[in-house]
Amino acid sequence: MSRGTDTKERIITKSAELFNSYGYHGCSLSDIMTATNLQKGGIYNHFKNKDEIAEEAFDYSYNRVIKRFRTLLGEAKSPLEKLYTVIDAFASFADDPVVKGGGCPIFNTAMDSTNTHPELKRKARLGIESLITYVEIKLNEGIAEGVFRPDVDVKLFASLLIMTLEGAIVMSCVQNNNYGVQTASKFLKNHIKSELLVNPA
Repeated sequence: MSRGTDTKERIITKSAELFNSYGYHGCSLSDIMTATNLQKGGIYNHFKNKDEIAEEAFDYSYNRVIKRFRTLLGEAKSPLEKLYTVIDAFASFADDPVVKGGGCPIFNTAMDSTNTHPELKRKARLGIESLITYVEIKLNEGIAEGVFRPDVDVKLFASLLIMTLEGAIVMSCVQNNNYGVQTASKFLKNHIKSELLVNPA
């Protein structure tokens, strides 16, 4: 890895942590300079402006989220196990954040940018849609294998799963405990077991 590439990655990593912790508007170029131990010129050697830093920082955070899912799902075997693992992956954000600052960086960005930064909002929306699609794929795999009922409303349940877990993560962050994610995870797993399985245990 070249020195320039290493410096650029350091800027992206540190900026992702700052944006996830304080939001786009709560993080200044001075904050990035302090975190990276670089002067303004050292940062602008790699980026045109703060917007470009924020967009690449979001991509970094998004990839960290996806990596968490793929790592945990790599050990899951059955469709039911895979769906439970998706829930566990979300719940893990409360105890073991993928990016410093806590919570889910995709939803943190969505909330921070909705009325202020159209490009970040677009990226966050696509990120959320990709998470929903991810769950839909797992549900459809289970239906195809005869594990989940064929009449399951895949789009509806995938959306509800994401909404429930993201809300629970926010609650856990605000309350400084895991009650929110633990309760939501238990509820969703019980619902899957009783309502989605072809042969409930």
